[in-house]
Amino acid sequence: MYVGFDHVKGSLLLADYFKERFNGDKADYSVLYFSEGYVSDARGGTFIQEMDKLNGFSLATSYYTKASRDSGRDAALNTLKQHPNVNFIYACSTDVALGAADALNELDRKDVVVNGWGGGSAELEAIQNGELDVTVMRMNDDTGVAMAEAIKWDLEDKEVPLVYSGTFELVTSTDSDEKIEALKKRAFRYSDR
Repeated sequence: MYVGFDHVKGSLLLADYFKERFNGDKADYSVLYFSEGYVSDARGGTFIQEMDKLNGFSLATSYYTKASRDSGRDAALNTLKQHPNVNFIYACSTDVALGAADALNELDRKDVVVNGWGGGSAELEAIQNGELDVTVMRMNDDTGVAMAEAIKWDLEDKEVPLVYSGTFELVTSTDSDEKIEALKKRAFRYSDR
């Protein structure tokens, strides 16, 4: 049984957020990929394909990173040096997103929107501090529940699904602390982060 989260679904949720956020406006953006491979293709490639369906969104740059906070920072600094009018940066992972946020803070650029990807504790804290604007938050403990249920069903000689894809919630900087805390309790109800 494969248990995980669908990178495509998460990316489409973020694409919907950016479409709504810049509704009717022209927007230039940059994609900061994870390192080369499936995660970058599924998260970044899906996002670009979705945004290409609309007029008004223009991909200014894209960078593969070394999947680290420092490389995310460096890529964001390069992006903003080459394309200072970028409206948002789409980051394909937590570390890359936090690095992009570091770059924006360093340049005092509060006008550029940046997302997280995954919704772990560091991203949620960055959203609450106004350093990130949005993330797609995985309901992490759902995967453990799915595995336990699959084992139970197998022991009961019931049919076991071959794939389980966990759910996501969109979390934005406009969400209340109470909403974010409730999502944390749900996502980490067994693991306690």
